[in-house]
Amino acid sequence: MILSPKAAIQALREGNTRYMNGMPQPWRADAALRARLVESQEPFACIVTCSDSRVAPEILFDQSQGDLFVVRVAGTILTPEVVGSVEFAVEALEVKLVVVMAHSSCGAIQAAVSDLPLRGAVSAVIARLGTIVVAKRKEGFSGDELAAEVSRQNTRNIVAQLPQQSPAILDALEIGTIAIVPAFYDLATGAVRWDV
Repeated sequence: MILSPKAAIQALREGNTRYMNGMPQPWRADAALRARLVESQEPFACIVTCSDSRVAPEILFDQSQGDLFVVRVAGTILTPEVVGSVEFAVEALEVKLVVVMAHSSCGAIQAAVSDLPLRGAVSAVIARLGTIVVAKRKEGFSGDELAAEVSRQNTRNIVAQLPQQSPAILDALEIGTIAIVPAFYDLATGAVRWDV
């Protein structure tokens, strides 16, 4: 059982190494596990990430059903629903770690930096990234570098904003029962970087 933020990060690092090396653990999917999960769940980490089909936290961290509480939204943007979901994971499920993870080749980030007009609800998703795009352009970023820096900055912003928007998350962070960390998943290598 994982009892600390440090142990949770280590479990995710080890799982990602197994995934990158093509040596995942045998998938634990049997009747006994399903029966246990019907009664309760005890995930050790909450992963906030993009909805992209290529970014599946259970797979890239080599974890089983019930190990991770995953919150996914296009562009890894912060909405009240995302804050509420993380708050539930922290307060009700007592996760030890919250990971906010962006990824390479993100379509939402590409749309935000392209300035192409978008219609419908997706434009509201992209609009949440707009201020970061403007700021990073002023700093001199462009092209692929701009997209990468927008992605990293968005992740850092969410890590900072989660405790500001939830007293429960702030309390858990202040007493040390959780850590909130940024991460970046590289689609090409399969590696998760923690130095965002």
